[in-house]
Amino acid sequence: MAALSEFKPVYFKIDERGAVVVLHIIRASLSEEDNIEHLGQELTMIVDQFGCRLLVVNFEVVSLITSAALGKFIALHRNLHRREGRLALCGVTDMMADVLSATKLDEYFRLTTTVDEAVAMLVAEPVSESPQNAGKQLEA
Repeated sequence: MAALSEFKPVYFKIDERGAVVVLHIIRASLSEEDNIEHLGQELTMIVDQFGCRLLVVNFEVVSLITSAALGKFIALHRNLHRREGRLALCGVTDMMADVLSATKLDEYFRLTTTVDEAVAMLVAEPVSESPQNAGKQLEA
């Protein structure tokens, strides 16, 4: 598995906090004017290529996000869930909070105010036992 320190993403800075990896979004706008597909590729690489399972995404500098960009974070959440990982979002601006509320995504994502709260939540939360996971353990 490649070293995370070698990864130089365009859309975020990486901050490793033990088992939790914090992605600080560095673009104020996440819209179709940007290359949203590239954002999606970077988010996929964090999980698939670098093996990150506990992720926090910090949105404190984001003032505009479109549905296409939100879709990339939904895909990230699903990818992590399939791999028994967890995702938390923090630093959500008022505009983004309105979008998440209107789309009911505020009930889908784990949301906190600060990075520290998000990291603490992911570290404290036990990995849930789903029936699928229990079956896999029994087969092994």
